[in-house]
Amino acid sequence: QGESISGTGCMGYWAYDLYKIDPHFGTEQDLKDLVKGLHSRGMCLMYDFVANHMGPIHSTADANKIVPFGQPEYYHQLFRGNMTFDEYVAKSSNWPPPAQAMWSQSGAQCTQGVDCSCYKCVVDPADEMGIVGRDPFGDCLGEMVYNPESPCPEHALSPYCMPGDYQCQGYNETITQEGWFYDLGDLNQTNDFVRKGQLKWISWFVRKYDIDLLRLDTAAFMTFDFLSELQTAAGVPIIGEVTTTNMTYHARFQKDSEAGRTLAGVLNFPLYYSALGGFCGKWSPFSTFNLTFLGQRMEEQMAAPYRSVDALGNFVDNHDVPRIADVCSNDVSRIYNSLVWTMFTKGVPIIYYGTEELFTTVRASLWDKGYNTTTQTYQLIRNLNLIRQEHHVALADMKVLPTGSDSTLVFTRGWKVVVFLNNLQEAKRSVTYCVDFSKAHGCKWVDAISGEDASIEDGCYTAADTYPKILVRKHHDGDSAEEA
Repeated sequence: QGESISGTGCMGYWAYDLYKIDPHFGTEQDLKDLVKGLHSRGMCLMYDFVANHMGPIHSTADANKIVPFGQPEYYHQLFRGNMTFDEYVAKSSNWPPPAQAMWSQSGAQCTQGVDCSCYKCVVDPADEMGIVGRDPFGDCLGEMVYNPESPCPEHALSPYCMPGDYQCQGYNETITQEGWFYDLGDLNQTNDFVRKGQLKWISWFVRKYDIDLLRLDTAAFMTFDFLSELQTAAGVPIIGEVTTTNMTYHARFQKDSEAGRTLAGVLNFPLYYSALGGFCGKWSPFSTFNLTFLGQRMEEQMAAPYRSVDALGNFVDNHDVPRIADVCSNDVSRIYNSLVWTMFTKGVPIIYYGTEELFTTVRASLWDKGYNTTTQTYQLIRNLNLIRQEHHVALADMKVLPTGSDSTLVFTRGWKVVVFLNNLQEAKRSVTYCVDFSKAHGCKWVDAISGEDASIEDGCYTAADTYPKILVRKHHDGDSAEEA
């Protein structure tokens, strides 16, 4: 669409006509051919879509161009007061208005006008003048400490007030659900035409293009009852984007006490934050180079009220956050440990395109890189996929085994697959993991990644280097086990 007063809609989240394919991406037949080609190869297509909002709106005339929701009454107008619709939507920056769904501009996740950050950066703890403002998305060159003046409870798991952080002072669910993202027209699903129109569209779209699964952007900003209806209308699994650390809230997007079944799955943001900090040192409360905390969160999640932990989408990077290679400062050992965690922790593994090339730039193009399938990282990911399949990992039980060290993480998938991970800087040095291996007494093991024999002695396994290891039990004839 080119440049506009709102910038560009390069990521495809600015819909203007739900019933047409953006010509920048191709034609209707191109999408059908893509799906057919994937299916012929035994693959599925997950399509990313948005139900929360449409494209930018700055006037009634802009709203009239949107298909099928071309009237101002189809959009939330919280706190409009005596303004005309055109006055309410006129801004292209410095919002509100319109009322905003994020942070404190309109009082969504904390009191309006208050800094929603839960922690502050102390450059010099001995110098009170060393306390500086904290950008929750930036890096602190000192120490991050809880800010007692923040709207957050002490020991907050979130770096700043997020969706579902009900303990943050001033948190308002109505503003969170009815506020806009910047100037993107926020659809009002309490309007009967909008609600029925969206349900009709998703049903039509899935059938027309034979879509297998759906990823739902900004799922946390719509009501649970609408999400339940949307999942039913789609007829295929939807996995929702819910950026939160609150697992009880997160679980409601699979099963709500009032709405019943909501979405089939949810992207696993609660563990993403701890994994990024645990493996690569990215600051997040209690998580920095702390794999013990990540293990605790994994166990907490299995005990949380999810309908199915197996349907949570695990990842360590995506199109909205820094690349794992960038966060890990290109330390290949730490990157590989995080990728093995992604592939083997309970849930659905999601690998962002370009990770196999160790991209450090978000949204970089892949097609001009030659699709190299010989890189070490590509081969690792391929091998991990094969190991998952051969040992039936997908639905196997998981148990975290305490190691007594924040630098290591060990967990099992069905007791015939044991995953050994660490966050140590890449080095040709041995790493010893000591855990309760009572069930492994007398068993013979092989590292499924390298194919080398391994031994567990007196409850300890010593790896030759810092790279991740996946030990699988061997049959008596020397072959690795085929069941988990």
